[in-house]
Amino acid sequence: MVPKIDPTVAAVVVVFDPDDRFRQLLLSLVEQVNKIWIIDNQPNSVSCNYIKGGQFQQRNNIKLVENKKNVGLAAAQNQGIKLALEDGVDWILLLDQDSILDKDFVKNMLDTALKYKNKKNIGFLTPRHEYDDGRPSVPTYSKGSFLKPRRYHMSLAEIDDTLLFGMASGSFIPRQTLEEVGLMREEFWIDYIDYEFSFRVRKRGLRILGVGGARLNHRLGIANYLKILGKVLSFQVHPAFRRYTIYRNRVTVIKEYSTLFPDFLLFEILSIAKDLLKLVLLEDQKFNKLRSIFIGTMHGMTGSFDRSSNHREGDKY
Repeated sequence: MVPKIDPTVAAVVVVFDPDDRFRQLLLSLVEQVNKIWIIDNQPNSVSCNYIKGGQFQQRNNIKLVENKKNVGLAAAQNQGIKLALEDGVDWILLLDQDSILDKDFVKNMLDTALKYKNKKNIGFLTPRHEYDDGRPSVPTYSKGSFLKPRRYHMSLAEIDDTLLFGMASGSFIPRQTLEEVGLMREEFWIDYIDYEFSFRVRKRGLRILGVGGARLNHRLGIANYLKILGKVLSFQVHPAFRRYTIYRNRVTVIKEYSTLFPDFLLFEILSIAKDLLKLVLLEDQKFNKLRSIFIGTMHGMTGSFDRSSNHREGDKY
């Protein structure tokens, strides 16, 4: 009888000036995967020194790669993915530096993949994203009626194989998907990398599976709060250089994939309208941000990827 060989899993985490939450991520992750590849994208960083000489020093399954310059999120993800694939792993788990896994996260992902009726059609799996108190955070978007996507929060027992796209952090990707579809699109630098990868996966006829039992605590950045008529509203504010990459990349994705996936086009039209309204009514530096949006939109339409506009040295993602 041939002995059963368990699938191997490597995590790839890109960091840039991480806080103590990154340590919590490592503690939640280290016993669940075979290897962790940490790609430090901050030049001359000392933020990961405790990995070399602290509580993780004796862990031979944690590997640190220190970049001499900020190469962008997509390129750094690809560094880790390539190293993991060279190791021969079966699955790759992408994580942001501030995400924290539930204790059975990887087990629930593997169980779902093993039980799925058509394993060859799995593009990748994505978790239920939660706040630290267990409330659902990032909504799931799956196939709805006509062109209207279904927006909802997955229950803990739910598995949905009709997702339109998946968020990068928590993506659980089989190696055959990466070998067939390719890696992350490096010229995107940071924004819309996961959207573009999702549509490339679906274009090949592969499925994106949402797994409610795989729970991930994830922060979406620093929120701003405003009280209007007694109701507290929370919203995110992006600086001008991020508005450039967001609109350059979102226009590129719309241009390349909206014909194949028209429900995404409707989703983006509504998202753009809300974003512009929020900017005009609630944010400062309106002119600079609107100018960045205009330039990013033009570059997206013409296919121009100006690397110097991607970031300012030292800017955090």
